[in-house]
Amino acid sequence: MNDPRVQYRIHSNWRHHVLRYMDNKPKKQSLHLSNSTLEYCRGNVEWAEALDLWISFMKEEERYSFYRHFVSQSFADAKISIQLLIDRQKTDPSIRMPLLRDTFMCYSRPFTKSRGRLGVKYCIKKDIGSPAPKMIHDKVITERDQLYAHCDLSPLQPRLSLLGISLKGSGYYWDNYVKILPDILGLIEHAILLTENYTNSLGMSDVKTYFKHFEETGGLEEQEPTFLNELYGYE
Repeated sequence: MNDPRVQYRIHSNWRHHVLRYMDNKPKKQSLHLSNSTLEYCRGNVEWAEALDLWISFMKEEERYSFYRHFVSQSFADAKISIQLLIDRQKTDPSIRMPLLRDTFMCYSRPFTKSRGRLGVKYCIKKDIGSPAPKMIHDKVITERDQLYAHCDLSPLQPRLSLLGISLKGSGYYWDNYVKILPDILGLIEHAILLTENYTNSLGMSDVKTYFKHFEETGGLEEQEPTFLNELYGYE
């Protein structure tokens, strides 16, 4: 395919049909994905196989983007914030808690279950394992949930004096964190290492290597999906 405009149109239309199929797919699908795509393609086996290939490709494309961009960038941002915090904690006290908050949010973000556009739920702990020290990891995740992601009052245990002179809570203060800043940095660096080891093991360090099993075959998946366009329309 030489004309990039034509190739872009073909790819856009295939992506349109993949997303349309995924959006309308029954929640309880058959054990064999090809049966569902075969129904979408009105029994046309060749077009169903081509659609299956595009679904597989887009799922791998999504996984690649998730790890190589979202996860890697989140950990990189967390590292920048904690390093800046360590360097400037004494000279600029006003940035302490904001930078700590940013560190916790950026580090914890990839460990929440992330739903892909094609229905895949990503959980990096299952893929890369738990960064160490575990105690620091658990502390960061827990306090991110309690302090920054939700407004639950139970962790703070607020108590308002009946005399109206004080508001007491268990609180989270700078003194609780200053001694473990190097441990938090070490935790983030270990998470970066685990992520790099995992992505390298899958060949994600090189785009062509990772997607080599989707090389051009000259099949229907490389042609305009005219049959599906006639059935469902196109972009």
